[in-house]
Amino acid sequence: MAYYHILRQRRQDLNLSIEYVSSQTRLAPQYIQAIEEHNLDVFSDDFSFVRYFVHAYCDAIGVNWVVVKDEVDADINAYARQRSMALSQAQKKLIAQMPNEKSKSKQHSKHPGRSRYQKSISALSRNIQWKNRKNIQTWIVGGIVILASIVGLNFIMDLHSSNQAAKEEATRQEALREKEEETDRLAQQRQAERESQEIVLTSTNPEENIYQMSNVLETTKKFTVKIELPEESTVVIYKDDVPLDESTMDELYSGTFEKEVEVNEPCTITVEVGNYVGEGTTFTFADNNVTFNPTYWAYGVPATFYIEVVSNDTVEQEKKADSAEATDAGEDGAEETTYEFTE
Repeated sequence: MAYYHILRQRRQDLNLSIEYVSSQTRLAPQYIQAIEEHNLDVFSDDFSFVRYFVHAYCDAIGVNWVVVKDEVDADINAYARQRSMALSQAQKKLIAQMPNEKSKSKQHSKHPGRSRYQKSISALSRNIQWKNRKNIQTWIVGGIVILASIVGLNFIMDLHSSNQAAKEEATRQEALREKEEETDRLAQQRQAERESQEIVLTSTNPEENIYQMSNVLETTKKFTVKIELPEESTVVIYKDDVPLDESTMDELYSGTFEKEVEVNEPCTITVEVGNYVGEGTTFTFADNNVTFNPTYWAYGVPATFYIEVVSNDTVEQEKKADSAEATDAGEDGAEETTYEFTE
């Protein structure tokens, strides 16, 4: 299938009008229609921008330009050669149809012995024919000049229009690039904001189910405790060993237990589940899924989590302390050991 058939079929499959494609590519509707109908005469013998127009059309409706590029170039070159040959043939035909003065003079020389009156009439007739011939030649030359002027004017106008379209397309592409960069920048900014708001939950003693929670005092000052209970169970939450709600200590919950815990200063949050049934009970703290470690747990004893809420400054100090200890340990390990040998 020819490239112009592919373009028209693609546009029709997408249910797009020529006017819509024109608004997207900044190409005149008659140029789009001419490309689809393979009517390159519309471009007034100037095929230098046809390739650019077809490329822009392909990009607008999602046709792979690389696939059709060679066909487009070959088609434009063939069309240009055909037009050039047709113009040359027309010029040759026009020259062949012009009167031949030498043949006229030979025909007149075949009639010798004419009277002076006949010669005068013949001379007058030749003068009239010559004047008419000169007028016809003048008209032909004038017509050619006018035609060339029109073609040149159309070429200049089309060149200006094509340059303008190219500039507008470049401006549009630059605007799209800037918009994409702005979108990426905003996405990165939102991601950074989300990360700065995220609460950090770290396991500090897995065997005893002890966790450390940071970045909560500096942001929301609250987090959610969510527990899935396959069977009825009590759920009690303590803050520094004080129940958050003493009236619900004996209340039984089933299904999903969810409670928001507010913290305004460093503290220890303890979560006790009276009826723990193994993997059927799941725990989520501040959108972090955690797993209960039953190493020191016995059946009939509440499953307990300890969450130490600390400030970010405390976390930084602990990191510095750990780094210093690691450095000291490395230096101690690097000390040379001296051995004494005695005979």
